Amino acid sequence: MTNGNKPLEPKVLWYVLSFFIWLLGIILGIIYMQKPEPEVKAFGKNCLIAAIIGVVTCILCYVIFGLLGLGGRICG
Repeated sequence: MTNGNKPLEPKVLWYVLSFFIWLLGIILGIIYMQKPEPEVKAFGKNCLIAAIIGVVTCILCYVIFGLLGLGGRICG
């Protein structure tokens, strides 16, 4: 996958996984933001941002469905 000096490839796949699997994005973000190379730091920052956007999107959907009273109807 990587030797630690370059970001994981393909980057877009890791961004999408970070969006849907938040813990993965947070872990990748923390690990790769510790590296000294600017490209690798940018990759880590983008993974972290994708994870945060995923969490916020999920919370917003939960709140919106809860306010509209659709939560129980959608799930069951």
